[in-house]
Amino acid sequence: MKSVIPLFLLMLAAPINAADTELKKISLPHPPNGDILLLPERKQLLVSGYSQFSRWLSQVNLTDYSSSLLPVPETAQFFSKALLAGESQSQLIFLGLKGISRLSEDASHAQLLVASESIYRVLDKNRLRSADFVVELGSGLSDFLVSDFKQTHLYRQQQDGSFKHYALQIPALVQSWRDSPDYTPRKHYIVDVNQDSRSDLVFVSQGKFQLFLQQPDGSFSTEPLQMSWPVSLSTEEEADQRNDAGRSYNGQNIDTLRDITDIDGDGIPDLIINREQLADALERNNSFRIHFGVKSETGLSFNAEPDTFITTETSPIDVVIDDINNDGRKDFYIPSTDFGLGTIIRVLLRGSANLDIDFYLLNAQRQYPEKADFRQQATIDVSISNFRYDMPLFLVADTQGSGQKSLLVGDGGDELRIYQHEDKRLFSRRSERIKLNLPRDARKARLFDLTGNGKDDLVLPFDSLEDEQQRNQLLLLLNP
Repeated sequence: MKSVIPLFLLMLAAPINAADTELKKISLPHPPNGDILLLPERKQLLVSGYSQFSRWLSQVNLTDYSSSLLPVPETAQFFSKALLAGESQSQLIFLGLKGISRLSEDASHAQLLVASESIYRVLDKNRLRSADFVVELGSGLSDFLVSDFKQTHLYRQQQDGSFKHYALQIPALVQSWRDSPDYTPRKHYIVDVNQDSRSDLVFVSQGKFQLFLQQPDGSFSTEPLQMSWPVSLSTEEEADQRNDAGRSYNGQNIDTLRDITDIDGDGIPDLIINREQLADALERNNSFRIHFGVKSETGLSFNAEPDTFITTETSPIDVVIDDINNDGRKDFYIPSTDFGLGTIIRVLLRGSANLDIDFYLLNAQRQYPEKADFRQQATIDVSISNFRYDMPLFLVADTQGSGQKSLLVGDGGDELRIYQHEDKRLFSRRSERIKLNLPRDARKARLFDLTGNGKDDLVLPFDSLEDEQQRNQLLLLLNP
């Protein structure tokens, strides 16, 4: 279905760039309540959805903005995209009970690429999600990383389309304190640890950094090297803070690895450690401790103490690390709320909670400020009777293609405010306002460059719980 809806803009200042935006409405045969994936070379969006009894996957054509259902392989559990040998465009692939398969060009069947067992041994017939099982390790082709209970399987794609298997000796992460155990893949990090211009794989197990080195021929060692970096992390037992296990919350710290990425723009990976400081089950502070990477004779090294850090007095709902002002250094924006007594009373009386969105910018001296450089406030709608909370829209987007980000904030359910970038105060005081319907819960709103012009476009999914005239739709706000 193809349609274009005009926008009606309410202007607070001089003429604004938002007047040039274009809105597309796409009807889907199912709720878009799953995941969304962009295949830019194909000019397609993949949108999954589910109900209590069914699951679906739709393909949206970004040329004529039509949609069509795709078949989902019977044993598929997750979907993603991969660049395969002999192909110039990304391919739709699935991870399922039998392994990893690709969908044929005519969408008539799924071809098995890799036979592999994983921790997903029983099919969830009502869900199809995207997952991070595709990795890029420097060959120009996609490789696959699949977690089993005792090992993590790496499948390196060869130029002829075959795959070499490496059984990395790193088990799945298990939490067994519930009535039934919960197994999840360990998060992987792609880092050139020994600085030989080849990507290596890093995991964390029992509070230690576990390294799998890539060899000159592209193979991987299957036994981990335990790094002697002087940065302490909590073990899985130390992170298991429960009073029924005989430990008090008071005075406890939990240190976990948030990411390994270049923060200061010097080309060397840095460590981001999340320290959670607990006072009780509800009251806790979070700090993000940055250890800048240094090249040494043996590869990467780090100082024992953080070189800079950010401390929040509330509980982060999310943490986004991005270069917001296009200065080559990465910044933090952290939406958070206070789960104290005041918030509980407000929820009971008003059905809402305050949301603070704090921005911390890394300065030229490679330091984050003690207090946020900028704060934007919003409201979370809470329905106690439905046991549901609806998040407002808040995103940071490059709407002009300059690398400098604007702040997008939903106001109620029918207005989008755009605060453009400013050098002195990060975002303008006055917002550009666009009148349009917003999803009741904007957590699934996404940003993609849908037209390939270097500007972020906004994707708004409306599921089956929206008002009847808006159900099962995607709204695309395009920046020409």
